Amino acid sequence: MATQTRAKSRESQNTTNSNKEENEGTCGKCDGGFDKEDKAVLCDICGFWYHLTCANVDRDLYSAIQRFGHNGSGDLPWRCRVCKTFAAQMFSEMMNMKQNQMKIEKSMNEIKEKVNNNERDIREIRMERKGNREEMETITRGAAAEIQDKFIQEIREIKDRIDSMETQPAVGKISEDIQKEINEAVQREKRKNRIVINGLTAAEDTYEEVWGKVEQLLQKFTIPPSDIVQVARLNDRRYVSVELHRNETKAKLLKRSKELKETTQYTNVYIRADLTYAQRMEGKQLREEMRKRLNSGETNLKIIRGKLVKVLDSTGPPQDTSTQQSGQPRFRGETA
Repeated sequence: MATQTRAKSRESQNTTNSNKEENEGTCGKCDGGFDKEDKAVLCDICGFWYHLTCANVDRDLYSAIQRFGHNGSGDLPWRCRVCKTFAAQMFSEMMNMKQNQMKIEKSMNEIKEKVNNNERDIREIRMERKGNREEMETITRGAAAEIQDKFIQEIREIKDRIDSMETQPAVGKISEDIQKEINEAVQREKRKNRIVINGLTAAEDTYEEVWGKVEQLLQKFTIPPSDIVQVARLNDRRYVSVELHRNETKAKLLKRSKELKETTQYTNVYIRADLTYAQRMEGKQLREEMRKRLNSGETNLKIIRGKLVKVLDSTGPPQDTSTQQSGQPRFRGETA
C-alpha cells in the first residue's frame, strides 16, 4: 500500500488499518518525521510509514506502487522487511489450522455416519422383534445392549472431539498474538542501534547543546561524531536517545561505560541499551531469579547476553543456568 506524497496519504481514510493514527507520525525505520511533500510507503500489516530510502524502495518500484497500490488498482500491496517474515509465519499457521479443521470435520462426518448406521440397526431389530417377538427376544436383548453401549461410546467420542475443537485458539486470537509479535519485532529493530543516556543534559538545554554534549561524551570513547545518526530528547527530559550507525559501536559503548565512574565530569552519567517494555520485563525476571538463587546460597551468577550464567572460575567458560532469555542487557557494562 503506498501514496504519491505524504500530504495526499492523509486524505485517504481507508488506506490503513487501525494502527495508522498511532504509527503515521514517524518513520518505522529511522523514527524520523515526514515533511508535507515527503514520499513514503505504508506497510499493509503493521501500519508503519517508511521513507523510500529507509524502505529500500527505488523510484521505479515507487511508481509501480503509486499506479497499482491502494490509491491505484489495489493489486500491489507493500510490506516492510519485518512484516514479510511474520506474514509468512502467519500464513503457515493458518494453513496448519485449516488442515486440522478439515481432519476434524472428516472425523465428525465419519462418526455421524456410524451413529446413523447404529440407529438404523436399532430400528431393524425393533421391527424384527415386533414381527417375531418370541423368537427374537433373547437375541434382541443382547444385540440391543451391545448396540446401545456402542452408541454411547460413539456419542462420548463426538463430545470429546467437540471439546478439543473448543480448546483450540481462535483464528482471531492467533492473528492478534502475531500482530503483537510484529509490533514488538518492529520496535526491537528500530532500537537495535540505540542507547539511552541519563544524567548528561539539563532540562533547559537546547537541542544544539544536547547534541554537543553527546558528541563530547562519545569522544571520550574515541567515537567520532560521524557515527551518530540522530539525537532525541525523551518525554522525561533527563534522558537522551542516541542512534548510532553500527551495533558494534553500541556494544563498545555499553562495555566501556563503567569507565565513566572513574571520571569527575561523568560520575553520575549512565548509559544503557534502548529496550522495549517486553525486554525490560524479561530483564527484571532474570534479575529476580538471580536474587533468589543468590539468597539460597548459589554464587558466581551473572547476567550475560540476556542469560543467567554461572561463572565457574577465571579460566573456564560460563554455564547457562537460566530458563528464560532477555532481548538485550539493561545495565551499564553489559553488552548486547
